[in-house]
Amino acid sequence: MAALVAGLVLAVAMACGGGGSSEPRASTTLPSATPDPQAEGIGALPLERFIYEASLTLQGSGDDARELFVSTRGIFVSPDQHAFTYLTEVGEGEAEQRLVMVDGSVWYRSGDGPWQNTDLEDEQVKDLLDVAFTALRPDFLGGPEFDRVRANVLRLPSTEEFVNETRAYHYQVGVEGREFLEALQLGEEGLRSASDLEWDLWLARDGSWPVRLQARGTVAVDLTVLQTLELEAPTRWEIRIDVSRPDDPTLAINTPEAG
Repeated sequence: MAALVAGLVLAVAMACGGGGSSEPRASTTLPSATPDPQAEGIGALPLERFIYEASLTLQGSGDDARELFVSTRGIFVSPDQHAFTYLTEVGEGEAEQRLVMVDGSVWYRSGDGPWQNTDLEDEQVKDLLDVAFTALRPDFLGGPEFDRVRANVLRLPSTEEFVNETRAYHYQVGVEGREFLEALQLGEEGLRSASDLEWDLWLARDGSWPVRLQARGTVAVDLTVLQTLELEAPTRWEIRIDVSRPDDPTLAINTPEAG
């Protein structure tokens, strides 16, 4: 959980600063990685294009319970077109940032401000990429931790379901998935203090790529990160990641006009 502090503190600072759009989106603050626009492949997703949504919700307790919601909603079009919205909601405060990248060119927008034609070295862009969970990450929904989890869960019993318009197998993952949750920056401290950790994984029937991941638990102790975020323990948390419209030929990314 401690590894999540930097991203969440930044999220809170943004939200308290105001601004942003009122358009609701669902989806997370997760791992920090240096994006490589030249990197080939998209982790565990053997898809040419798709939509993804990832969200992190922290719900405090007490008479004046405080909630933090952080989300990323994005589109990927192979080989190197990206567009995503990063949204933070804390109490009544809301902040939104957007980024579009096409053929190496980058556009960035904060709140209702104008689009800026910039690059990946821009400090605002770098800060955003440090906290948003996007397909720009080399190990987006992949990497060795996920590969180990997938190898383990494929041996578990499952039920077939239709999720995000995709036929998928639903697995209830046990302790063998803790390493992957730690890689999503929940961290060992937060997992040790989770009194009811559980998570589920849906893998596509065709290709075994992740269609949905959902994890939840309760932090029963008053961690430093919760104090920083003014969240009173026990705090309920939930992570959810969805992938939809796999290889939909109608998905396209348009470049915005810089202000």
